[in-house]
Amino acid sequence: MHYSEEEKERLIKTFLPRIKHFALRYYHIVQSFLEVDDLISAGVKGLLEALNKYNPNLNVPLPAYIEHRIRGAIIDEIRSVDVFSKEYRKKVENLKKAYKEIKQKGYEPTDEELASKLNISETELSKVFQSITASELISLDDHIEGYNGDKLSILNIISDKTDIFEEIKFKEIRDKLARAIDRLSEQEKLVISLYYYEEMNMKEIAAILGVSLSRVSQIHGRAMVKLKNLLETD
Repeated sequence: MHYSEEEKERLIKTFLPRIKHFALRYYHIVQSFLEVDDLISAGVKGLLEALNKYNPNLNVPLPAYIEHRIRGAIIDEIRSVDVFSKEYRKKVENLKKAYKEIKQKGYEPTDEELASKLNISETELSKVFQSITASELISLDDHIEGYNGDKLSILNIISDKTDIFEEIKFKEIRDKLARAIDRLSEQEKLVISLYYYEEMNMKEIAAILGVSLSRVSQIHGRAMVKLKNLLETD
C-alpha cells in the first residue's frame, strides 16, 4: 500500500507511545550497551517497514501488524550488537547443557547442583542467569517462519497478545508454550506473565515482587532455560 508523507507522519505520532513502550521494556535489559534512543529509532524504522510490506489480504489488522514489526525491529537492533564473547556464550551453553543433563534424572536442578556441575560459584551462576535475558534477545535460535516471510522466535510468540498466531495456524505452538509455562515455578510464571503478557518492564516487576532488578533478571533467565528444555522434550 502507498502512504503519503503526511499519513506516515500521522501514524508515527499515533504509534510513538507504543514504540517508546517497547523500547523501555528492552532498555532495562540492554542499557549497558545501547541507548534508549537507539531502540526508539529502530522502532520507527520497523513501523515504516510495516507500512511498506503490509498486505491487507493477510487478514491481519494493520495496528497488530505494525506492533509486530516494531517489536521485531527493536529486537533486531539488539541482536545486531554482538557484545558477548565466545567465553560468555560457552558459559551460557554449558549452563543449558548442565540443566538438561540433571533434569533428565527426573527432578529440578538446584542452583547448588548446577554450580557444582559447572565448577563455578553460585554467585557466578546467578550472573549467568541474569545475563541470559539479554542473550536470549540477541541469539534466540528457535525461529519459526511467520507471515510475510518474517522470522518469529519463542520471544515473539510468548509476547504477542493478539489472535494473529491463531489465524496463521500457530495454535499448536502456543499450546505447547502454555503447557511449558504451566510447569514453571509460581515465581517464574509470575515474572513471565508480568513481562510478556502484561508488558511490564523488569524494573516494574522488581517493585511488585519486592526484589532487586538483578534478582528479577535471574528468575527470568532461569525460566528461559527451563522453557527451552521443556519445549525440546515435550
